[in-house]
Amino acid sequence: MTGKIRDNKMNLLILLGFMLLAASIALHGASASEAATGKVTIKRDGWGVPHVYAEDTYGLYYGYGYALAVDRLFQMEMVKRSVLGTVAEVMGSDYISLDESSRMNFNPQAIRQQLDELQEEDLDIFRGYAAGFNARIEEVLAEPDQLLPRQFSEFDFKPTQWRAFDVAMLYVGTMAGRYSNSSSEIGNLALLEDLQEELGDETGWQLFDQIRWLEDPQAPTTVPRDAADAESVAAEAEMTMRSQSELAPVSDQLLQADSPWRLAWRGIGSPADRPKASNLWILGPDRTVDGSTIFINGPQFGWFNPAYTYSIGLHGAGYDVTGNTPFALPVILFGTNGQIAWGSTAGPLDVNDYYQLQLNPDNPHEYLYKGEYRQMDKRSERISVRDGEDVRLDVYSSEYGTVTSFDPDNDTAYAFRRSWKGYEIQSLMAWIHSTRAQNWEQWLQQASKVATTINWYYADAEGNIGYVSPGYLPIRPDEQDIRLPAVGDGSMDWQGIRPFSDVPKVYNPAQGYIANWNNQPAPGEVAHGDGANWSAVDRVNELIARIEENSPLTREQAWALLEETSFADVNARYFMPYIERATSDLTADDGAVHEAVRRLRDWDMRNTNPVDGAYYAEPAVTIFRAWLDGMIETVLADELAPVELTAGYPGEFSRASVSPGNGSKLLYNALRGDAAGVPQHIDFFQGADEAEKLAVVRDVLENVVAELTDEFGPDQSTWLTPVTRHRFLADNFLGAPQAGPDEELQLPTFMNRGTQNHRVIFGDDGVSLCTVAPPGQSGFVAPDGTEAAHYRDQMDLYEDFDCKSEWLTAAEVEAHAVSTTELEYDRDD
Repeated sequence: MTGKIRDNKMNLLILLGFMLLAASIALHGASASEAATGKVTIKRDGWGVPHVYAEDTYGLYYGYGYALAVDRLFQMEMVKRSVLGTVAEVMGSDYISLDESSRMNFNPQAIRQQLDELQEEDLDIFRGYAAGFNARIEEVLAEPDQLLPRQFSEFDFKPTQWRAFDVAMLYVGTMAGRYSNSSSEIGNLALLEDLQEELGDETGWQLFDQIRWLEDPQAPTTVPRDAADAESVAAEAEMTMRSQSELAPVSDQLLQADSPWRLAWRGIGSPADRPKASNLWILGPDRTVDGSTIFINGPQFGWFNPAYTYSIGLHGAGYDVTGNTPFALPVILFGTNGQIAWGSTAGPLDVNDYYQLQLNPDNPHEYLYKGEYRQMDKRSERISVRDGEDVRLDVYSSEYGTVTSFDPDNDTAYAFRRSWKGYEIQSLMAWIHSTRAQNWEQWLQQASKVATTINWYYADAEGNIGYVSPGYLPIRPDEQDIRLPAVGDGSMDWQGIRPFSDVPKVYNPAQGYIANWNNQPAPGEVAHGDGANWSAVDRVNELIARIEENSPLTREQAWALLEETSFADVNARYFMPYIERATSDLTADDGAVHEAVRRLRDWDMRNTNPVDGAYYAEPAVTIFRAWLDGMIETVLADELAPVELTAGYPGEFSRASVSPGNGSKLLYNALRGDAAGVPQHIDFFQGADEAEKLAVVRDVLENVVAELTDEFGPDQSTWLTPVTRHRFLADNFLGAPQAGPDEELQLPTFMNRGTQNHRVIFGDDGVSLCTVAPPGQSGFVAPDGTEAAHYRDQMDLYEDFDCKSEWLTAAEVEAHAVSTTELEYDRDD
């Protein structure tokens, strides 16, 4: 009898165990052996674009990681090292500064903690991606003579295994850390001090307000301006908050940096250093001839080989997404799920502040906070260096975040505070989940969880269009001037985060379109920052003017805006009217000046090179640029010696997009005088009236014509400017090699356009997606130097302003598949 009771108890325990196991599997996903295996199918089209099919999230991202490792193994190894701070380990001491900046930028433990807090299904994104990548690495290392990319042999090291943490750091380092990390506050303080030293306290402040303004009510905004608010916005532009009196000066020593990485990390750059990348236009049904909705996005990250973005389709586990994404992030940043489409441009909101800490003269690692000296925390890192001794890096942090620099001459230090600290992974997951949204409300719900600053754009199959600029906006004390560092003694602490209802957003604007080229997101205080200098002079006007003048547009015309704006001179539309008015009475008797004006008037205000030669086609390019430089020098240089004054044109080569320089903006305001949106406290024309200003315009032009005649001779057809080539760099955006030194590619003429471009059309004929992401889908170069078939096959598409169709349905993918790979995996968490 006792044995039966014992057996029944045992059976009950076994049954209970099975019930608990079943409940665990239902809650967390399979971990038992029968659920730990899976299958993945990867179908590639004629451009090498992989479409991954799997039943669960782990398998879907396993296929993603595997396909990526086939195409971009060396590039991804180097971007991983770049964001983790391990480049010097394989590339040597030249990259110690990069590694130090990367290590200081993020605390690994904080990111790991955020990952640990994810639900199992979300964590499977990172686990699966890493496992798939590692599976391909194992294949490569088993057959290195055939499969190991040549660059590993050139630089003499092997690919390393990936972890879920590494996958997360791709986003943290390349998106959050690149586009939500800007500040010009310390540089602004130094500029203000220079102006006050030269002009006196009051005049120095006035000039600072004039060149680092908060609001220009004439600046174009992505959320259309409400005319009723114009008066209050103009009043805000004249507000000055003088927290500077509580700040110690900035020493010259602090303003020096031995690398661009340290320069950026210390926050001592100018507003021109702020990331400004990407353009976008969405045409609603009322703006198109056939009533379709057209979504065109050109994210401008710079141009690199291999391509900065990666094309992929993910199908399964609730995802049905196709598009492109930078550095193969585990989220498709630019694409569609067939019902909605999305894209982005660089974030504009001020989500960071530098805090000036007052140090204890007897202990430089203590700072005054709320009346008492507080000890800084310290984290130590060790950086391995291939050609030298290991480097120890001590990272100090304060109440406000990481201490980025010490200024011993003034017993101060600067700490960098981010509103999005601790929310990096939350922001990434919101972006991932937004790709499953089916309408504006679902999509906007995910946007509300994004703490980093970014511009998001939306369109759907029902003809709706929208825009939101999410980010955790701090509520700052009234006495803080957001252009300058805050006082770090507790008196200027943030008072919370603004509600999501405050961030810029618009849905189906009355104008029927949305356009952005890194311009001001919305009118008023939410857009104010420490150095955006949004102005009436803005390259987004190249888009707005063409949309307004030509609507409704055909599908072909909407796409043609890409080529028109890629070559548009970003300054000419603002200053050509002044030249025309100043020279309206010229006749043929005025000789060379008259001919130069004729060439300017005949110019289409584009910088083109139709024969792919060594020079831009039009002498007007040379004449106009020389005149603009001459005007900036004549009108501004004497009084603005401490200020960077440029027109914004690239040199012989360009590695970034082009926009009007600060010199152009300040000159335009000076020419407009009282009509300018920014109050002109200091009159750079020294009281000249309109006629006298036009006389200066004409005098500078006459001088330029004389100088160009001396340089080139009297034949103005020879006055040609060397063309700027379009370079695809072999280094990544942080300057670390991501290809061999002989792998830099070029196109004949610089195009001011996206690193990639994608177009989604919702119409009566369904939805379509077309993309171009040069040089090509693959960066693989075989050990013998043979390039993969898709290594550079999108270069001609890009140069010709063409794009390739992407396949959105299973039937389309199957119809265009040229290869199929079947994978099986065993989970090993």
